[in-house]
Amino acid sequence: MTRLFTLLFLIFSLTSYSQKSAMNHSINLVLNTKKKIDDALYITLTRFSHKNPIDNKQASVSTAHLTLLQENKEDDLIISMYHIENKQLNNKQYESVNWNNYTILLKKLSYDESIDIVITKTEDLKKTRALEKNKLIQQANKLIASKYSEFIFDPKLYEITTWANSKKTIVKYRRIIRFTPLNKKGENLKYDFDINLIDKRISPFDFWTFDRFYIPTTKDQEKINFVIEAFGLPRFGFNNTILEEHDMYSIYIDNEVAFG
Repeated sequence: MTRLFTLLFLIFSLTSYSQKSAMNHSINLVLNTKKKIDDALYITLTRFSHKNPIDNKQASVSTAHLTLLQENKEDDLIISMYHIENKQLNNKQYESVNWNNYTILLKKLSYDESIDIVITKTEDLKKTRALEKNKLIQQANKLIASKYSEFIFDPKLYEITTWANSKKTIVKYRRIIRFTPLNKKGENLKYDFDINLIDKRISPFDFWTFDRFYIPTTKDQEKINFVIEAFGLPRFGFNNTILEEHDMYSIYIDNEVAFG
């Protein structure tokens, strides 16, 4: 009886270890199959989509659509592979996305079948001290100005944070007001960008240039300014989203604990 109990305990221990070891290791997600990552996180690969490049200078984009569930919070996310293929270059780049306290890195994409990902806890990436922050932001601004001189942005429109660990130093630019004009509704626009000061990569621009990255026109900026003044935006500590409709603006104010 004692030997049987010991054997069952060993099997249980190995099973528990297998579930926990999924974190920081490669995980295979099969289409329409829910995967338990740890005691709190479930991920389902729901579908794929693809976008062809306009010319040979742009990347084709293959995208995996995910549903993430943790306790009572459920969100849909996308993660993409960017492929540039021409006579001079055959290169694939894989995206990473952040959700709650997790960073999800795409490692492999088999279209309409499965993907391989690596998930890490983002607590490993710590905010830098205030004294270092300004220096890092200056370095990041110089880097993006040298790589993409045509991209002119106002830092005041972004919440800028700096993060670092032993492998990465990242400056994150998060758009404070996210405006979707009527003619771009449903295009899954991008608003934010990250600059890795270690490997000099700028995401998402290095992968698919400025495709889907929203830059407001002069007319759009007038609309944004009108809504900001009329409704007292932004509300700091919240996501501030404005959707243009045919005869109105829809405004969404939310964060992880509140929605309005």
